[in-house]
Amino acid sequence: MAREPGEPLSSADFRPPKKGRGPTRHLYLANCGRGRGDSEEAVLEALRAATISPGSEVQALYLGDAGVSYASFADAETAKRAKGGLEAALTSWVIRYAEHDSEGTSGVLLPASVASTAHVEVPGLQVLPYFVSDEEAKALLAAVDANAWDTTIKRRVQHYGHAFDYARLTIAEGGDVPELPSFCGGVVRRIAESGLMPEQVNQLTINEYEPGVGIALHVDTHSAFEDGIAAVTLGSGLVMEFRRPQLIGAACSSAGSPPAEASQKNVWLPPNSLLVMSGEARYAWQHGIAWRKTDCLEEGEVLPRSRRVSLTFRRARGRPCDCRWPSMCDGQNPETLVLPSRLGPNSATESSAPEGN
Repeated sequence: MAREPGEPLSSADFRPPKKGRGPTRHLYLANCGRGRGDSEEAVLEALRAATISPGSEVQALYLGDAGVSYASFADAETAKRAKGGLEAALTSWVIRYAEHDSEGTSGVLLPASVASTAHVEVPGLQVLPYFVSDEEAKALLAAVDANAWDTTIKRRVQHYGHAFDYARLTIAEGGDVPELPSFCGGVVRRIAESGLMPEQVNQLTINEYEPGVGIALHVDTHSAFEDGIAAVTLGSGLVMEFRRPQLIGAACSSAGSPPAEASQKNVWLPPNSLLVMSGEARYAWQHGIAWRKTDCLEEGEVLPRSRRVSLTFRRARGRPCDCRWPSMCDGQNPETLVLPSRLGPNSATESSAPEGN
C-alpha cells in the first residue's frame, strides 16, 4: 500500500533489494530496535562509532519498535563502507542492504549533515534571510489562499505567466493562464533590484508542502526555463537537499581533467527567506526535499515542520538549452529528460511531479 503524504515512516516503506541488484544506500539492521531496549541516541552513537571513514555518516535513521531498524546514507558506496564497519564492530547485528519505496531520505536528519545557511558551499546558490517581513509574508499567504489551487498532482500548486506541463516536464502551450499576480509585485521588484537573477522573471509557480511531504531530487528542466530560479519560503522553514552528480559538464570530462566528485549539501531555508539558484547551482545540482516531519539544524536543534508555501519565480525559455553542463542538459542530451510514469494526487511515488522548490 502506498504511503500517503505526511504519514509517519514505517518498516513497510522498506523492502529487500531486487534480485541481482548491487549495494543500495539503505541498510537493514536486524537485532536493533526499541523492542531490544535501544534508543535513537544509542543507535546513532553506535553508527557513528562504526562509520568512522569520511563521508560515511548516517543521514537518516528509522528505529523500529521491535528488533528491526533501517539506516540511510548519501549513496550506495557510502552505505557499502558503512556496512563493512558495522559488521566488524557489531557482531550481534545482522546487516543487509534494503530499498526504500520512494527513495526519499526520511526519518531523523543528523546535525552533521546540515549546512549552515551562512556558509552555503554550492556554486551559484545564495540564501537571503528576512527577504520578506512577517507582515508581508502573512499578506502573501492570505492572497495565495484566496486563489484557486490546482490539485492535479500530489501537492497543490498555482501557476501564473506560464503553466508547467508535469507530464512532459516543459512549459505548457496555450491555456488560460493568469498573468503574474499584483500581490507579488513588490517581491518581483526586489528580486530584480537584488541583481541576483540573470533574467527578468515572467513565470510563477506556487507550491504547497504540508508537514511530511517532500519532492525527489531533480534539476528543473533546462530547456523550459532560463538561467536563474528564485524561491521565497513562506510559513515553515525546512532543509533542502542539493546533490551534484559525478559528471556535471564538458569542463569535467575534457581530456586531462578528472571528473568532479559527487557532492551533497543540505541547506536550511528559513521562513521569509529568498533562495536563488543560478549557473552551476541551477543547471548541474539536483535539489529536493526529504519526506519527513522534522528537520535538524547544524546546532542540533530539531524543528518540527508546519505548512510551507513557496513562490518560485523563473523566466520561460523559448529555445533548447545550450549550457556548459551537457551531461545534465535535455537540450544537448534529450535522454537526460526522464518523464514521470504516474501523475495525480494518488500517485505512489514522490517523484511523480518534480519542478518544485
